[in-house]
Amino acid sequence: MEIVATGGDLTGADLSGTNLSELDLSAMRLADSDLQRSDLSKTALIRADLSGCELASANLSVANLTGAAMKGCNLSGADLSFSILIGANLNKAVLSGSNLSLSNLSSAVIRNAIVTGANLKQAEASGSDFSGSVMGNINAFGANLAGSNLSRAALNDAVLTKADLTAADLSGADLRNTELINANFTAADLRDADLRGATFTGANFARAKINGVKLDDGVRLIA
Repeated sequence: MEIVATGGDLTGADLSGTNLSELDLSAMRLADSDLQRSDLSKTALIRADLSGCELASANLSVANLTGAAMKGCNLSGADLSFSILIGANLNKAVLSGSNLSLSNLSSAVIRNAIVTGANLKQAEASGSDFSGSVMGNINAFGANLAGSNLSRAALNDAVLTKADLTAADLSGADLRNTELINANFTAADLRDADLRGATFTGANFARAKINGVKLDDGVRLIA
């Protein structure tokens, strides 16, 4: 199949296992395409339409997905390390087991997504919206989630050690059994969050909103 770069239309195409590395596919219409196991490393997909795509186990490392439409995509097991997803729309996407380490998710919208077991180590995700997402067992060690919306997110058993959650909205979030060592919750909204079983040695809760927080018996937060 001939790939017409930049602004072309490959809606519904079968591109599984295809090498598309380092191409410029910006503004390409790829909705509902099969791209599983494809190589999109270092590919430009700026403002591309990837909604509903099958991208399981695809290689998107160092790809530029700024402003891409990716609603409902299946990215389970995909490699998105070092990728740029600034302002991308990943609502209801499946990102379970994906590698998002050192990616840039600033202002990305990832509401009601499945992110279980994903690697977000040192990801830049300030201002992102993960509200209502299922994020159990993620590893977000050292991630920047300042100003992010994690309200009602299920973050049980996650690693958030040394994560920056300054001014983040975690109201109603499930943080049971999470590792929050040396995490920064300054001015965060933790109202009605569940922190039972969490480990938060050295965490900073200065000026955080903690009304209604659920804690283990005998444990208290100092905000």
